[in-house]
Parts: sequence; structure tokens; C-alpha cells
Amino acid sequence: MQITKIERASKNKPLYHLYAEDLLLMTVKEETLLHFRLQKGMDVSDAFLQEIHTFDQLQRCLEQAYRFLSRRGHFQKELQRKLKVKGYDPGIINKALQHLEDKGYLNDVQLMVQFVQDAIHLKRYGPNLIKSKLFERGLPDSAIDQALEENYPPELQRQVCQELASKKWASLKKSAKPNIRQKLVAFLQQRGFTWETIQPIVEDLTTD
Repeated sequence: MQITKIERASKNKPLYHLYAEDLLLMTVKEETLLHFRLQKGMDVSDAFLQEIHTFDQLQRCLEQAYRFLSRRGHFQKELQRKLKVKGYDPGIINKALQHLEDKGYLNDVQLMVQFVQDAIHLKRYGPNLIKSKLFERGLPDSAIDQALEENYPPELQRQVCQELASKKWASLKKSAKPNIRQKLVAFLQQRGFTWETIQPIVEDLTTD
């Protein structure tokens, strides 16, 4: 089989149609065209066309991955799910993820530590809520527990919980609504703090 024509597929995108006579073989990115030095008159076997297709799909998958990563950091499982939704083959996705990890664009451990730090100091989350959000992103329990143990010791949990509780309690007392103690407990639980941390703080605040 011989490539008889190469034409630009779009004025706005660097994509090219490859033809054999009147048959459209495939549409490839410019990177693929240059990588394989594709040109009119080149003989191509079915095996070579498959190699071209695989390479081109990998470039497209990487391009999409970079778009996701440009918005914010992603965990591997999280990025894997998003690329799967975009329709990429699992084998292509795995190659893309490996490439990104090798280049330093994916680092679950580093990103998890940053996530935990931001959740503590910026969002003021408790450990249970942080764990839930990390689990949703595909992180294993053991890694999450280790990250929390190393970055969110009990004394810091009590400090953050105390600050939130004091501020919320002052607001609840002004409202003069019933069951404000229960509301305070529910608020702190929703923020992800354990009953062990909450109980003494609430007792101290609500006891005259």
C-alpha cells in the first residue's frame, strides 16, 4: 500500500489526512507526520499503519492530559479516569501516565502532601473529610493514613477544631435558636473531625 496524497485536514488544527488512492487511511497530528517522516509515495504496511496509529493516539492522549494538568495537579487514578471518559484506550492511557510520571508531571506522594496541607490550613478540614476527598481521587487507605499521620497530628487537629468551634459557637449563640449544641457538633462532624476531638471542645464551650 502506498500513500498517494497528504492534505491538511483543518486550517485551525495541525491535522493531516493520509490517503491511498481515494481511500482515507487515517488522520494524524503534525507531530506524527514529522516523527515518521510520512510523505507522498511512501509504502506502508498494515503493521506500520498500526504503529503510526498507536503513536498518534499517544500524542493526542498526552495533549489532553497536559490540558487537564494545566488547570491543576491531578493524581494518577484521577487523571486515568478522565482520560478514559475521553475515549482513549487503556493501553494508551497507561503509556501516557508512565511518560508523565517519568517527566515529573505526576507525583502522587508530593501532591497528596500538598493536598493535605491546603485542606488543613486553607480549608480548615478535619481528617475524616480529607480522607474522604483523597479516597474519591483514587488514593489507597494506607497512603492516606500515612499522609495524615505525618502532616495532621492530634494536637493540630484539636487546634483547628477549637478555632472553628469557637467561631461557630459565637455565631450560634447570637441566633438564639434551639439545639445550638447539637448544631455545633453537627457542624464540626461535617468538617471532618472525630467525636474524640469534638467532645471535649464542645463540652468546654457549652458548659457555663
